[in-house]
Amino acid sequence: MHANNTNINIMIRIFHWCLVALFITLFVTGNNNNGGDTTHIISGYLLTSFVLARIVWGFMGDENALWHHYLYNLKTTFNYLLKLSSLTPAKFKTHNPAGSTMILIMIIMLVAIIISGLLIQSLFELEGIFLLLATYVNDSQALIIKDIHLFLSYILLIAIGFHVSGVIYSSYIYKTNFPMMMITGKITFFNNEKEVNNEPI
Repeated sequence: MHANNTNINIMIRIFHWCLVALFITLFVTGNNNNGGDTTHIISGYLLTSFVLARIVWGFMGDENALWHHYLYNLKTTFNYLLKLSSLTPAKFKTHNPAGSTMILIMIIMLVAIIISGLLIQSLFELEGIFLLLATYVNDSQALIIKDIHLFLSYILLIAIGFHVSGVIYSSYIYKTNFPMMMITGKITFFNNEKEVNNEPI
């Protein structure tokens, strides 16, 4: 295998793996302890901090972190997906259209989960940053918010499944070890290819 210079900034890699650990922790504690234990709450605030940091980093970070590199129109994304089955899709220095779209979807879902989680803390634990809103929400509305929070968590789990599947399939068609790249920050090829282009489809 061949590796070139660092391609993914350490900030992105730290965010990625911390997000993985925090989501697993939150999902397990949320299901086992109804989301009210200290571990779930602390992990939720840590997740909030990491997501906020990543959003800010998307406007001031390095090339691979900037949000405008994740924006592709629907036609480009659809054409990219159609070409995946040919095993000869266009190559990109940064995220491909499908991967970029999935990342943006997961970030938006995380924001929604965080907001609903903070609301739940204020409504059921009578503490947190949305405590002032508690008086304006009745019991039935509070239960709906809790159901939405749980529903979004399961939808995000499904999205993560698609994301992991996409990474595995992309590793196969691009002959590139993408999981290892998220650990080392370096592009690692399976067959001595050295360059990729960044041309649209």
